Amino acid sequence: MTDFLRRQIFNIIAGVFLAVFVFVWSAVLLRVGTWVPTGDLTAPELNGALVTAAGVLATSLSSLTASALGFTISEVKRDSANAGESSPLVSPAEVALRLSGRVIFAIMVYITMGLLVLVLWLFKGQASTDLIGAFALSLLGWLVGAAGVVFQTEKSEP
Repeated sequence: MTDFLRRQIFNIIAGVFLAVFVFVWSAVLLRVGTWVPTGDLTAPELNGALVTAAGVLATSLSSLTASALGFTISEVKRDSANAGESSPLVSPAEVALRLSGRVIFAIMVYITMGLLVLVLWLFKGQASTDLIGAFALSLLGWLVGAAGVVFQTEKSEP
């Protein structure tokens, strides 16, 4: 059993991190999504710990996935240069093949939760919170950066 845990420790850590991310952001989405404006309140009040945890987790996952993509693209470029290819462009398929399953899953979790937050922000408008707006804008920035990398690294397959 301990041998299994040793081999799977990184998957366990990644799984716990992603589960906490999904749990915290699901709590935020549920609270904001089911909230109905009353009286002077234009948006629901969220627990300070929930806001802090959600912000830290969203920022962390965004940074982790972006850096993993950047490092992988750099590796592919370096290996292409070492193989004698002089083009600054790399194949997005080759980059995707080098990404670990954990990174791909983390990217999919981040994009999925981010899109849910974006949709809630667009539909709830002022009845959402600054936290929702910040994550939605962060997701849009991440998508713009990722799209820029994809278009910048794109080269036709031989």
